[in-house]
Amino acid sequence: MKRNLRKRSKSLITWLLPVVLLISSKCETYVDIDYDPQLNVFGILSNAQQRQEILVDRTYQIDEPSGPAIDDALVILSKDNLVDTLEFLIMNDRYVSDPFTLQPEGTYDLLVIKEGFDTLRAATTIPGNFTIFFPVYGDTLTLQDTIALTRSEGALLYSIAFTQNTGGFGPFTWYEPDPSDTLVQIPVGEYWDEPVEGYFTIYIAAYDSNFYEYYLVEGDSIIQAGVTGGVGLFGSMWTRATSTYVLFE
Repeated sequence: MKRNLRKRSKSLITWLLPVVLLISSKCETYVDIDYDPQLNVFGILSNAQQRQEILVDRTYQIDEPSGPAIDDALVILSKDNLVDTLEFLIMNDRYVSDPFTLQPEGTYDLLVIKEGFDTLRAATTIPGNFTIFFPVYGDTLTLQDTIALTRSEGALLYSIAFTQNTGGFGPFTWYEPDPSDTLVQIPVGEYWDEPVEGYFTIYIAAYDSNFYEYYLVEGDSIIQAGVTGGVGLFGSMWTRATSTYVLFE
């Protein structure tokens, strides 16, 4: 059964998720005086960018002052004949890859080595490519319509974000598909009710199981979404876009 997930702004995905990770990593409670910290990573590979970014931090006890992100780890991203040692960039506190083209349904591995910590390994399989059937260029999207696309292989969650050509953000929603669906159909009127009019680019992103586990699976344990030898998220997303006139009234 389809489940209408809580609406959030697109900026939460692009800018605030790493901040959420940092906050959560520093708010875990560790009362054991012999507690050994673990590496804590955050990274979402995306075909929407040529250079991939990985945040490397560590876990903290509740009464322990937090420090800056780790900047001297060995961070390697690999797939088949791709082996990239990521460079730490001070301006954004991330390890950044060389430019390369992400492959849909490809499995990418992450290795993080830092003296004094267990070696962290992680893996993510990129969601499959998909085609947007409706709307396409020249269409008008109304509250009575249904957004339709082929299913992205391996995707457990989608986001739909509207952006204006001027750079402003419009409506946004999450959509969780039925596992048996081969065609993803999103009834517009069930997910949006605010009046909107204008020409928009619609970005539809499909997310892998690691992303889904990190944000939507409830549990009491520290999350290891695609990660072993540490904690955090190593996930991926595949994004397609279409432009259309929107008339919600």
